[in-house]
Amino acid sequence: MRVRHLILRRKTITTDTDWRDDALPPRFSGIYPKTRPAKPGWKWRSAQAHCSQHDYILLCEINEMKDNWRAWLIRKNDEEGSLVARYEFHGSHPGIHVHTDCERGGVEIGPTSIKVPLRIPAVGSERMRPPPTRPGLFWETARRYFRMDYAKGSLL
Repeated sequence: MRVRHLILRRKTITTDTDWRDDALPPRFSGIYPKTRPAKPGWKWRSAQAHCSQHDYILLCEINEMKDNWRAWLIRKNDEEGSLVARYEFHGSHPGIHVHTDCERGGVEIGPTSIKVPLRIPAVGSERMRPPPTRPGLFWETARRYFRMDYAKGSLL
């Protein structure tokens, strides 16, 4: 299946951890086989979601002091997760951008799926989107980019 189809599918969030600064357990990343120790200055947030065909994880990791913001869409498989795309901003170079591999995105499983060569937009052709300024704003932007919505409650 094409990466853009995986991204464009509407997904419903079933669980959300909110922001945390402790070690990252494997169940919240879907991609790391062991718990990742907490690094100074880093926070993470994870949400589980589903659509009609697949289950997904949205994993955000940020370090405001280093101006490093990243969100990963991970498709869950039986064994391990597979990275579909990375939505990122780094203060060291301009522009919010996406990394993906159109040939294998969402298919290759485990940590090796993190290394993806394609950057959209290419270096030097960044759109003038404002950089993230707060964790909540980055979360909402990444969540909307990956078409993840919270379940709608019933009206009273």
